[in-house]
Amino acid sequence: MKIMKNHFKEKGYVIASDGIKHNIHAEIFFMFYDLAISCIARNNIKTNFSIKKIDEVNYPKDLKELDKLLLTILHLDNKLIGELYDTISYSSTFLKLISDSFMEDKARELLDLKKNNTIYSWTHRIRIDPPRDNRRTYAWHQEIFYTFPDTKFIQTWAPIMRDTTLENGTIEICVGSYKEGIAKQTWNDIDGRATQIIVDEKIVKKYEQKPMPMKTGEVMFFDPHTFHKSGQNSTKDEIRFSLVGMWNDTTHKNFRAPKPKFNSRTISAKENFNKKI
Repeated sequence: MKIMKNHFKEKGYVIASDGIKHNIHAEIFFMFYDLAISCIARNNIKTNFSIKKIDEVNYPKDLKELDKLLLTILHLDNKLIGELYDTISYSSTFLKLISDSFMEDKARELLDLKKNNTIYSWTHRIRIDPPRDNRRTYAWHQEIFYTFPDTKFIQTWAPIMRDTTLENGTIEICVGSYKEGIAKQTWNDIDGRATQIIVDEKIVKKYEQKPMPMKTGEVMFFDPHTFHKSGQNSTKDEIRFSLVGMWNDTTHKNFRAPKPKFNSRTISAKENFNKKI
């Protein structure tokens, strides 16, 4: 672990090679497949291909079958993918993924915490980045303004189900850029896209810009001040799946957990009461 910490302190990131076991990737595949076919059935979505039943598919052989399902849903209604994101983030399989003892232990060690200190998950999600779609592709940014202020945390990123490559738009890092602290940047609200908080290009050019192809199983931990971005998925028909999220140090003096806010996608609790009582 000492070698990992030294690399982290020098470069602002480190990659652990044995972070996510193969069987978890397989479970995630079946979770996605199950939710995708349920979404298609629930919304009466027509496809121009036959859909294999869940007991007829295998991981990783049938990843392309999952791509076809998700791309069909995405092209019909992007909001349905948003619902899929939210469903996955509270599923048992996903919670098993992010609470793996390996991930917890490495996050604690890199945050200089003790074994029994509590770390808090924030915005952990599995991103779904389809080919040639840059609506959620960010330019060079720091994570520091995408979370609650003045706390101590570490960022995670990992390929899910398939390797990430230059072609499918793997993460890119500005090596050592965390030493810049909070860099000069601009806040950009762009119609149809997520908010972009972009580091000044002159500052980015000071650092080595390094694409990071990664294998399934590997997990990257990086400093919240490290400049990073995802590349463009230029494949014809393959989705890039990646785990993103932050582990927060709850012992930090400024840590205050945010208030969860849940909004029903159908009727409210009061409307349900009035309907049935």
